[in-house]
Amino acid sequence: MNRKKTFIALLICTIGSVGLVTLLFALSEDSLHRDNSFIRRFPGHPAIKANELDLKYNSYYIAGAAEGQIYLGNITAPLQLMILDTSLRKKRTIRLSLDQDTLPFRSLQVRVVPPYFFLVEGVIPYISRGNITDWKAHSIIDIPAYFTKAQPIDSGTLAIRAVSSRTGGNVLGKISLEDTAKVTLSHQLLQKQVDGIFDTDGVMQYNSQLHKLVYTYFYRNQYIVANTDLTLNHFGKTIDTISRAQVEVATIASKNSSQLAAPALLVNKYSATYGKYLFVNSQLLGRHEPSEVWKQASVIDVYNIVENTYEFSFYVYDIGQEKLKTFHVLEDKFIGMIGDYIVTYQLDKNRFKGVWASPATSLDFKITSTMDK
Repeated sequence: MNRKKTFIALLICTIGSVGLVTLLFALSEDSLHRDNSFIRRFPGHPAIKANELDLKYNSYYIAGAAEGQIYLGNITAPLQLMILDTSLRKKRTIRLSLDQDTLPFRSLQVRVVPPYFFLVEGVIPYISRGNITDWKAHSIIDIPAYFTKAQPIDSGTLAIRAVSSRTGGNVLGKISLEDTAKVTLSHQLLQKQVDGIFDTDGVMQYNSQLHKLVYTYFYRNQYIVANTDLTLNHFGKTIDTISRAQVEVATIASKNSSQLAAPALLVNKYSATYGKYLFVNSQLLGRHEPSEVWKQASVIDVYNIVENTYEFSFYVYDIGQEKLKTFHVLEDKFIGMIGDYIVTYQLDKNRFKGVWASPATSLDFKITSTMDK
């Protein structure tokens, strides 16, 4: 009988301990994703949901968008491309062809910038280019230019992020594809705080209206606007206060590699840029924001990267239990990927003034600032 009572007592203690740890973890997670020192502005309906389409699979990603067309690549079928109109009503699927189909591709991805498309793979490495009239790609790289991210700037240039052989950290650069491929790297744009790899991780995009490269850090409240010659235009800040990346890195000596020793505090999950605006999916709650809303929506903070100012925020709502993953902005359309779905939100032209019509040559980019060390 005593043994039975002892067993029950131990069982109750164990369950209670597990419950307490779970509760403390949940509370710490909630606290971790709060930063009540800033206040967001939510004006009335700057973005309204317009359409959604069930793609049936969650392996699609946005390969590009232009001239009323959305191009979706597929991770599991890298040579398959889906083309949608922005109403999500007209759909067609095409098969890409390339002149080297025997290479051991690991993460081949498509980038579409009409009238061209690119197939990029940074591990092999491999870059090919073709015209959207026939969707036939031809290899155009002849040097071992390894990279971790790539985004076309124009028909003959790709912006890249690579790992520097000199510092061992991430660097931004570009590959010129005309005549003989040429790689140029800048060691000044990405700023190391911890290890130069995890702490400088982020989203890289090219803004074709402003002719600027925009890089948004994952783990700190900063983004970079750079010129196409890889010189700094200016640093910008998101509205939260996490200026230093909160990452812990562990070294695995047996594999000569590093990994995160603990989950890092994610500040900016994803971003996109169009016209004079930068759209950032923040992961931090501001003051007076109800956590209940965050359980059913993702917040998008809008920045004016010409004036270097925060404008306002809006919500993109979940579908079922799925949250916003990635997104793109094309003129007055916000295009998002949520689970198996693609959605579009109509942007209010009265809120996004000048985003579609302002030519890059008329924009004053004399902003200069420094980044907190």
